[in-house]
Amino acid sequence: MDIDNIGQISKRDLEIIQLHQFQQPIYCCNVTAIAYAFTALGYLTTVDEIFYVTQLPIASVLDDGMTLAETYDTCKIYIERKKLPLSIQMDHFDKPSITLEAFTREVEAAVCNENDVHIVNFNTRIAHENPSLEGGHFSLLADYDPKTQEVTIADTNPKRYTRFWKCPIQRMYAACVDKDSSSNRSRGMIVLRRLEKVNLADNGVAHPAELALNALHAENS
Repeated sequence: MDIDNIGQISKRDLEIIQLHQFQQPIYCCNVTAIAYAFTALGYLTTVDEIFYVTQLPIASVLDDGMTLAETYDTCKIYIERKKLPLSIQMDHFDKPSITLEAFTREVEAAVCNENDVHIVNFNTRIAHENPSLEGGHFSLLADYDPKTQEVTIADTNPKRYTRFWKCPIQRMYAACVDKDSSSNRSRGMIVLRRLEKVNLADNGVAHPAELALNALHAENS
């Protein structure tokens, strides 16, 4: 994305996303996205802790990857075992109700609400319009600009894709509708929500967007 214009990103979900701690281990974007999402909601979590708490077989993640449903199950197990006050919802984009219009409405509401985080599962080749890329990927939805109709993605693999990148919402929708051959279903999204509204600042948990923006400026100065 254009670093010179990064200050134009609205500070909504970006305010609760802590970026500098997360770089996915190889072939581990799914578990990284889970840890990233919990951390963004104020529950500091590491990739190793996800594996430890859920007893997720490492080989199955590295060798076969994880579908949206498997990632949802792992996330749900972690919530239950850690007794976190969070709800979880999964949406495959082959559901008739998940239209582009419905996705857009969800995104518009999501980025203004610091009490939820959306993990999106999409095809990288479609999202980046790059035929050399292939396969599914998991990252966080960070922002949406209704004027340009672009979503901003906070990537789990910033070394490869950069920390923030933008994509037309129609293209991201198509990337989520793409069928995962492992499950024979469309990809989609996982939504984590606090059961009670809280103020992160009041709880001493600070994840300001300035941390991420300043880090990006420092890296590119």
